[in-house]
Amino acid sequence: MRALTFPLVLLLIVVAFYWKLAFTYQYDWMWGSDLGQQVLPWFEEEARQLQHGQFPLWDPHSWLGQPLLGQAQPGAAYPLNWLLWLVPSKHGHIRMWALQWYYIAIHYMAALFCYLLCRDLGRSRAASLVAGLAFSLAGYVGWTDWPQMVNGAVWTPLVFMFLLRAARGVRPQASAALCGLCLGMTWLSGHHQVPIFLTLACTGVWLYYFLSWRAHSCVRRRDSSRRLLVWDSNSKPSVETSLDAARMSARATYFRLGVIAMGIAALVGALQILPAQEYGRLALRWVGTDRPAGWTDIVPYHVHQEFSLHPIHLFGILIPGFDLREGTFFGIVAVSLALLGLAVFWKEHAVRVFSAIALGGLVYSLGGNSVFQGFIYSVVPWVEKARVPAMATLLFHSGFAALAAFGVDAVRGMPSAWHRRFNIAVAAFGILTSAILAANLLAVKLAWSFDDRIVMTCLVAILMAALLYAWRTGNLKHAPAVTLLICLLLLEVGNQASYNLADRNDWSRRQYIETVWGNSDLADFLHRQPGPFRVDTKTDVVPNWGDFYAVDFVRSMTGVTANAFELEWHTARVKKLLGVKYVLSREPVDGFANEVFQGRSGIKIYEDSDAFPRAWAVHDLVSIASPGEGRVFMNERGKDLRSRALIIGARPSLPACSGEADAVAVTAYAPAKVSIQANLKCDGMVVLSDTYYPGWTATVDGQPARIYEVDLALRGVLVSRGSHEIIFRYRPFSVFLGGGLSLAGLIGAAVIIILDRLKIPG
Repeated sequence: MRALTFPLVLLLIVVAFYWKLAFTYQYDWMWGSDLGQQVLPWFEEEARQLQHGQFPLWDPHSWLGQPLLGQAQPGAAYPLNWLLWLVPSKHGHIRMWALQWYYIAIHYMAALFCYLLCRDLGRSRAASLVAGLAFSLAGYVGWTDWPQMVNGAVWTPLVFMFLLRAARGVRPQASAALCGLCLGMTWLSGHHQVPIFLTLACTGVWLYYFLSWRAHSCVRRRDSSRRLLVWDSNSKPSVETSLDAARMSARATYFRLGVIAMGIAALVGALQILPAQEYGRLALRWVGTDRPAGWTDIVPYHVHQEFSLHPIHLFGILIPGFDLREGTFFGIVAVSLALLGLAVFWKEHAVRVFSAIALGGLVYSLGGNSVFQGFIYSVVPWVEKARVPAMATLLFHSGFAALAAFGVDAVRGMPSAWHRRFNIAVAAFGILTSAILAANLLAVKLAWSFDDRIVMTCLVAILMAALLYAWRTGNLKHAPAVTLLICLLLLEVGNQASYNLADRNDWSRRQYIETVWGNSDLADFLHRQPGPFRVDTKTDVVPNWGDFYAVDFVRSMTGVTANAFELEWHTARVKKLLGVKYVLSREPVDGFANEVFQGRSGIKIYEDSDAFPRAWAVHDLVSIASPGEGRVFMNERGKDLRSRALIIGARPSLPACSGEADAVAVTAYAPAKVSIQANLKCDGMVVLSDTYYPGWTATVDGQPARIYEVDLALRGVLVSRGSHEIIFRYRPFSVFLGGGLSLAGLIGAAVIIILDRLKIPG
């Protein structure tokens, strides 16, 4: 029961810290442009599908349809998201309280995992509690609100905990498997940046152990006969008489454990990795350059430089708000404890490892100001895809959080010169910074124009110095000292983490989410119209609004498959081809002059009654040599596409057909299944204006049929004369293979753990 006390206390503290979300209805964490206008609509669509008994594989509302797992950032592969999406909806939408507690749960997981790491390193419960709070509420995890990023970051402490357990011979194979399992979870989270940085760090640590084979307890000691006692692969001591034999045994063990960890990570993460890789090869993304980039396009280094941690913002480690987007703030309390732990416990192997991880992460985050990051960018595959080096501060913060636990125990331990030195240093920092601020304030005649949270840094530093003095001199007992330390930590980090939450009364922040929440009357009108059809917007209603309200939009604020991007979707002719029947606008636009509805916000809906249906039949196939030739055809002879379809390269032959009308109708339209009833007067092709993409299969009257890529990006199926039922289903091999590999990874990890336990006596 005692073992559960501190985790429970940790939970209560995290919940209380986020009182704005837990106990009021005045604040939101999902409020910015990316969160409100991208992530929330994705979550709504995925929740809608999951609650209708479908695993969210395909998003029909973005562009001409996009794979959810392939895009990665919607987070469809992450189990915690499934729990959120399964919460019963209200009026067809995710309940706000569920979103708030989802956010709190993420941060509690981070705090708990760091607590467990520090306990495993032999730290006291109180010290581990402080470290858990620092990791969860400050730094990268405390600042980052993109769930697809922070969900990966929370697993960092467990990755390193099991890595170090394996390295020091504590059920090594089981620990290596668990290390890989946790690293694999980061790949499932929905964003590649954190997994890439963590994989780099883990590879570096494993390489260190492999090359520096005596750096840890694999080689325990020499006995009286000068023989080396080592650990074999079963974690049992054995005697080696040769130094070379000991070296070979140790390196073989580390290599085997590293392979287990990285292999399990690759398998567990396959459900996300394989679909994302498939999509990456077929899609374009906006990475900060003038043009979108494809899979083979290297993210230019100037983009990495732009999104690096600028040296001046290193001061942001101690000063809240002193950065652009990096979230470097960790606070004087946690930093001083980490440095004290580093100084007092330097001989501890774990301290040196976490110091190296923290320093490596900080140096990498400097990006363009670090030749080391540039070297890694140039020689390590895939690293260039992680275009924001500043996010590597996660490694710095996780390393310093672990060191902070050593710092708390250092204060309680035997007095040393370091205690007095750090006490004086913290006091000097607080007093000197206060003096500089006071002088600056007088110089500008009390007209302060900067972020005044720096004053809190001065106050906390002075209070921290007083607390350290009272603690180390024995004037304050351990329990009340730790309690005051936690309060001081919460006071300091609250000026950054809590500051990121948006007040619903603040329109400058609320405006982003309002563009998605608002205009429900427009959605109600569109849902009453016969479909399916597509919609465009010429207003502040963002395209991802379609995901929020289950309306098909012709574009979206996401990546896009390269074939769909080949279409000049912004032109009137292509919009007709794609079935854009309505546009949201405040005034008539080209091709949309018929006003059919006006919403409460003043936004009107205009109709194009001449738009193509979602599916139709053609009897003439035109061979083209390139997408450019196809675009010329569409611009000059767009109306001909009602009876003709364009195919790049060789085309199947169709018999000549009279002008008799065909009957083609979409009878059922679901995200991963489309049913069409077609009655053709003669042999032809039925075209569906959805994205041609791997994984889609077709049947005609139950028999498999080939899907052709027509009109640059659409799907076409050959159909003989007469009445037929055509069914398109999304059955992506990359997802099924990835899911099978992820399951194999979970089973493999379980088998390794069980077998490893059976080898331990007792």
